[in-house]
Amino acid sequence: MGMIDRLFGQTKTVKNLQQQVKALQRTNLSNVISVSTSIYPSWQTIENIETYITVDDVYSIVSYLAQTAARIPMYGYEIVDDSAMKSMKKYSKTSLLGKHYQTKAMQDLPEQDKFNEFIRSLSYEDLVMYYTILYISGELFLYKEVIELGPNAGKVILHPMNGQNVIVMISDRFPQRVIGYEYFDAGFSGTMSVDDVIHVKYYNPTIMNGQQWRGLSPLQVLTKRLTRLNAGMDASVAQMQNGGVPGIVYEKSDFAIETLGQRKNDFANYLRNSSNKGAPYFAAGEMGYLPLGLSLADMDVSSLSGVDFTKLCNAYKFPEILLNNQDSSTYNNVASAEKMLYTNSILPNIYLFRDAIIKGVIPMYAIDGVRRTIEIDLSEIPALQEDMKMQADALNSMWWTTPNEKRDMMGFEELMEPLMDQIIIDAGKQLITDLGAVPDVTMPGE
Repeated sequence: MGMIDRLFGQTKTVKNLQQQVKALQRTNLSNVISVSTSIYPSWQTIENIETYITVDDVYSIVSYLAQTAARIPMYGYEIVDDSAMKSMKKYSKTSLLGKHYQTKAMQDLPEQDKFNEFIRSLSYEDLVMYYTILYISGELFLYKEVIELGPNAGKVILHPMNGQNVIVMISDRFPQRVIGYEYFDAGFSGTMSVDDVIHVKYYNPTIMNGQQWRGLSPLQVLTKRLTRLNAGMDASVAQMQNGGVPGIVYEKSDFAIETLGQRKNDFANYLRNSSNKGAPYFAAGEMGYLPLGLSLADMDVSSLSGVDFTKLCNAYKFPEILLNNQDSSTYNNVASAEKMLYTNSILPNIYLFRDAIIKGVIPMYAIDGVRRTIEIDLSEIPALQEDMKMQADALNSMWWTTPNEKRDMMGFEELMEPLMDQIIIDAGKQLITDLGAVPDVTMPGE
């Protein structure tokens, strides 16, 4: 019995030890999670802003993208047909089927609708600012101010927040989620709830220090390249300004130090005399020259800057042809580049911002039961429009659609004429059964 007791006693000791280890592991994991519950902005946030306002290449790309995106309007609609809404999302907004289903799925909101007023309140200047912040920092924080009293009760006003002053608060249990924001700026310091803030951000795979909850700036990815670009710019400027000692002039014969000093002063006086411009300078004795600095050709700064600029454009998915690249700026290349610009860079950011508005603002206007949404208008972007003649030829051959449906696809209003809602078939087409009996086939010679 004593042996059994000792055996069970050892078993209990092992189990207790395992339980203590698991408890210690849970405690350590809890401590790790607790450390990451306050997610601070990247230390490079302010540096990225400084880069935008001091590096001309970055400013050229970001300002072009932000101003182009801000010119694309957004409108509020009421969803009236869920089935057509699903079909609309399957097709491009510029395709014939996409246009057709959009007219069936949504209708314009009244001009006096408060959500329509909110959309109109987003001025061009505001949108340029929002997109610029997003392109620079990789994230955008907007505070939602809601007016509670008066004739404007329920109106939502957006205020941009300085991302470098925002701390994202994360829950301390799995699955972790954002539970609030700490903000300090202009005499304010406090905590905001998730419902008070719209956070638009690029995907960030970094898990160190909880940075996956913050947006990843393209400029952060370009840190090393920007360092080389700035170093190349500094070197070229110093070379152009003749900074430093370009070389050494020396006497090959045994001249005294006093003679060398006098020759230097004589040469300086000769250069200061404007009447000597273009005239040769006479000197006695044999002299030599040792160059110290490198020329721009030797440093290859210009070629490196071209490579760096291409990489900047690649990071922002920006076709560099659109920024005065003359090597391949033919009409067809520029037209294709403009389409790529909207498809790969402009529209993804607009959709990101639009989805944030749909999620963060539209529910605040849903108290009347109207189902609202936002769609962007691409009709004024020539690069994204299909050829009108090709569309007209395609519609002309689609006999199974009504004339009013064709008008919808081309952006025209429907007509009240009843015949415009009927399928019209060309007079030259008829059923094979209406052709009558088929004559017998006769063989040659019969």
